[in-house]
Amino acid sequence: LQADEKTIEGDPILVADTLGAGKGETVMITSDGIGAREMLGCNTSPVRWTVLGIRDR
Repeated sequence: LQADEKTIEGDPILVADTLGAGKGETVMITSDGIGAREMLGCNTSPVRWTVLGIRDR
């Protein structure tokens, strides 16, 4: 999942999505790297951004 928002430096944000958000859906993301590694089950993963939830319509 690539977020439309960008970092302060202008870099795009790449987000790990285990919830299955579809194209064009609005999601809530977090930059909690520890939570991301726990969610993925890999303590050495460089993943930082993950999806916390998908907005209901």
